[in-house]
Amino acid sequence: MGRHARHRPRPKSSRIRLAGFGLALLLTTGCELGGRGGFAVMPGPSVPSPLPANAPYVWDTREELDIWVHNPVTRGPVPISLVGDGREAVIRIEPKRGLDGWVLRGPDFATPARSVSGLRLWYRWRPDPTLGPGVVLTFRINVSFQAFNPPRPPEQPAADALLQPAAEWTEASAWPGSFGNGLDIEYLYFHQSISSAGIFEIDRIELVQ
Repeated sequence: MGRHARHRPRPKSSRIRLAGFGLALLLTTGCELGGRGGFAVMPGPSVPSPLPANAPYVWDTREELDIWVHNPVTRGPVPISLVGDGREAVIRIEPKRGLDGWVLRGPDFATPARSVSGLRLWYRWRPDPTLGPGVVLTFRINVSFQAFNPPRPPEQPAADALLQPAAEWTEASAWPGSFGNGLDIEYLYFHQSISSAGIFEIDRIELVQ
């Protein structure tokens, strides 16, 4: 996996605000178990990685990002594509107003990714310039971790990211130590919470250990 960030101006930081434990999503053919106090997720199809999924757990090149886009779980209802080549490749998601529910699923780890405290991603978010005044322009996504050691089982931990519009590559991160002693995870995924129409791109994803 790619170990080095691209040579771009150093991005500004946008901290991911950690949500409470209990976020869950019904994945394809999966089963959601509801109950008082939260949710648990029984995962759907597996996403084996054609590349070694080992530390430092960075997805930066087209080959590495491809598994996030082309697998049985990642889905619309809005366009999700991979554009560009090499380390210039990006994941592109094109949200539409009134169309929510996309999922972006990462690969399974053959052995757990140990002591994960969060993640970093580099993004661009360009709202549709035709949006009218008063429209909320921030982009909110959720990041869910399928952990072997969730702090409050059977609920799985999650992070909530409120991203500001950004024409240039911008870093968003979950601070190390946010999950106590760290999580041992099997996989993770992103899904949309709230957004307006526009173009959202991810350039690089990395776990924080």
